[in-house]
Amino acid sequence: MKNFFTRYSYDSVRMLLDQVVISIFGFALAMTSVQIKNDTLLCASSVGAILFYLVLIYGVAWKVGQQDRKRTSLDGERRHPLTGVLVSLLANSINFLVAIVVAISTLVGADGVASLGRGIALLGQGMYQGILAVVTVGGQELNDYWWVYFLLPIPSMLVSLVAYTMGVRDRVLTKMAIPDLPASDRPTKQEKKEQKRAEKNNRGEKQ
Repeated sequence: MKNFFTRYSYDSVRMLLDQVVISIFGFALAMTSVQIKNDTLLCASSVGAILFYLVLIYGVAWKVGQQDRKRTSLDGERRHPLTGVLVSLLANSINFLVAIVVAISTLVGADGVASLGRGIALLGQGMYQGILAVVTVGGQELNDYWWVYFLLPIPSMLVSLVAYTMGVRDRVLTKMAIPDLPASDRPTKQEKKEQKRAEKNNRGEKQ
């Protein structure tokens, strides 16, 4: 568990930051659509923001898969097929905690806490706001149901699963290049190993 957090914490934080940025973007689009009272535009802008968000998540998870592919080739480490999902789960841990608060407060009748939890959930995942406000089930908007907030992180987790698998297999869904994401300032464990090997080889050549 400790090794997992050490190795993938940066990638999880990257996913979380992407979520925050697109959430603000999606929330701004939703507020604009609400002001002009256009439900079609509200729903369309929400779908667009969600797709943009999932593309960013795909890029992060694909890169993680590529890194694990290299570790396997060089060090013979064992690959775990659910790593992409677990990295995304770590990034979405706050979302699930908020969903639990909304569920419990709704079931026990604490409407004030439930409303606050819904507000926090929508701020943190603003790209879904348009769909939650437009789509109705049983005459109620989706954002009125507590179970919905457990479903919101699912798309990013599924995309992470697919992207990680594609990265490990060195495949892409399209011919578009996966963007290079900024690396951490600290050298990774793999980079340290490669540096030591290079130094050892250089010493052998000099001898």
